[in-house]
Amino acid sequence: HICPAGTLQELLYLVPAKKAGRRWKNTTMAVRLGAFVILIAAALAFSINLLKFIGLKDFFYLAVGSASFFIFLAIVVFSVFMYRPFCRLICPFGFLLSFVAGWSLFKFRRTDLCIQCGKCEKVCPTDESKVGDRKMECYMCGRCIEVCPVEGALEYERG
Repeated sequence: HICPAGTLQELLYLVPAKKAGRRWKNTTMAVRLGAFVILIAAALAFSINLLKFIGLKDFFYLAVGSASFFIFLAIVVFSVFMYRPFCRLICPFGFLLSFVAGWSLFKFRRTDLCIQCGKCEKVCPTDESKVGDRKMECYMCGRCIEVCPVEGALEYERG
């Protein structure tokens, strides 16, 4: 299955616009942890339907009259400037997947063919293409491979 929110954000990020800085990885993780704790606590304490609260369902059903529709609309508009803000900052599923991804067996890795040109680092929307990064926020967009001047310098492999 493909997440419709992630797909929409991915497409909107392609809109030519000045993009927000990518160098705030620690901030996004702190915000993500805070949002996760608050949303889960609210869901458990007050029996809040998280999808309804965030506005995901209202947005895709075009329930324009609801306040949650406009909350998610704001997030979607923000995705023109920041790569996947909903997935990276609010989505509880995205939060859990980021931790699992850190220990994933399969990742994008640099091979011995890498010439350290830095092109992959410049195009990575989540700043996860540096040597030694755990790739916790890599969304497999493939931008790094597209700009790499050396065939085979970046591979998706086990290791």
